[in-house]
Amino acid sequence: MVRTGFRNPRGRAGPSREPRQARGAWRTPQGGTQATSHAARRRGSAQPLVKPWVAAAGPGAVVAPPRRRAATTPSSSRLGPVARARATRLARIDETGSTRIAALLIALCAYVGGLPVVAAQLPVNDPPPDWPSVISRLRQETQQHPGLAIMRQQLAVALNNYGVQLADQGQWDQAKAQLQEAMRVDALNKQFPKNLANIYFSEANHDYEAQRTDEAKAAVEQAIVFNPALAQAYGLLGEIEYRRQQLVKAKAAWEKAVELDPYLGDIAKRLEQVKEELPVESKFERLSQAYFDLRYEEQLERPAGFDVRDALLQARSEVGSDFAYWPKYKIVVLIYSAQSFRALRAETPDWVAGQFDGKIRVPLPNGQMNVETVKQILFHEYTHALVHDLSLNKCPVWFNEGLAEYEGSKHGPRRLDQLTAAAKKDQLLAWSQLEGQFSAALPVDSVALGYQESRSVVQYLVDRYGFWRIRRVLKALADGAALEDVLSQEFHIKPDRLEANWRVWLPQLFASSP
Repeated sequence: MVRTGFRNPRGRAGPSREPRQARGAWRTPQGGTQATSHAARRRGSAQPLVKPWVAAAGPGAVVAPPRRRAATTPSSSRLGPVARARATRLARIDETGSTRIAALLIALCAYVGGLPVVAAQLPVNDPPPDWPSVISRLRQETQQHPGLAIMRQQLAVALNNYGVQLADQGQWDQAKAQLQEAMRVDALNKQFPKNLANIYFSEANHDYEAQRTDEAKAAVEQAIVFNPALAQAYGLLGEIEYRRQQLVKAKAAWEKAVELDPYLGDIAKRLEQVKEELPVESKFERLSQAYFDLRYEEQLERPAGFDVRDALLQARSEVGSDFAYWPKYKIVVLIYSAQSFRALRAETPDWVAGQFDGKIRVPLPNGQMNVETVKQILFHEYTHALVHDLSLNKCPVWFNEGLAEYEGSKHGPRRLDQLTAAAKKDQLLAWSQLEGQFSAALPVDSVALGYQESRSVVQYLVDRYGFWRIRRVLKALADGAALEDVLSQEFHIKPDRLEANWRVWLPQLFASSP
């Protein structure tokens, strides 16, 4: 079951991107497993937090073309850090020494209450301002008029706008340097620290999505330093601590976020979730290794001949080889008793036997699930972790589940009963229908057909074209392409023809399966 990472769509309420999705290995009423289910569209807090926008160099932060006028002195009007910007005309000396007036319409493009402050509009075809040149000229003006406060304020605004432009380009260090200088030049402007906090927050989001949790934590803590009222920063800090299995710290961060903004995303729901998990998971023993942060209930008895660590390392090696990807960060793996797993996952269907929601959650083998079954679940959920990273959580549910089933079925029985029956009755699902086949509201047999058919599609593509093309498909999905377009471009065949070829191939699959 997958709740993925934390998305950061600019300017849109939302970690990603439409919410992360729950995926989990599913268990049949007879006790066998098949793979993961897609319960609901992602957790309450899987919703990406609203990105607190920083100033952007746009139509409100422009430099108007110079116009010849009679010599004049700079206007004494001031730029205020409020929800409007005032344009100030500054005297400009050209290269020949002659004086002319250039309307430097430098706006304080600060977002107040989520709305941009716009000072002026330029024609659409006008190029964006050359902020380094504007800043250089304003430095000269400030040196020539050291006692003129408006000059310093204009310089600070230009530094702010240039910093915002750099942040939009992902140049975090340079952006922060510009905002820090703006704060030194005009220490009275209260919007500059907020903009700097927003830049730190954006950087933290970027690091979080790239699985650099230590860097993300450091950046979001700086965001809070510069703007202690930034509820989104506390929300992200909670996500970071939750991913690191620091549940007490996650709870404290989310409580602060809700205090600042009770309506922020689904943080309240996330807070309730962590409160339910704390009493159980806080008592877990920790067994850390190079690639996994393994937590388990102390009283659990390990089955003879089975070590979760060995199974996880095998999954890292084998699944990683297929995807040519080995995460450099530690994945948290939580091992529950069957009772604890079911109690904490009460919102999931009974056939869900494992989950990935940024952490791998599985029950230890018991009377209903043997060692082989649990190993199959571990491979399945580990595959979800890799697909999440490689596709940036943009892989459609059915294809994601098909990949996880493909890898998991290498270490357990491959059921084809529902797929075989559907093929005989000419009731196979169209690929376009598979996305809705993992709902908790559907009968178990319908969900089983979704898993079996999705796996068969992946197996056909791998057998016919090679797994290296699957890696290319995930890369294209990460870049924002739709799966139907990716399949057409990658396999050089129209999707309906590709699907027809899969149907022709299916009897070979049935014949080769025991």
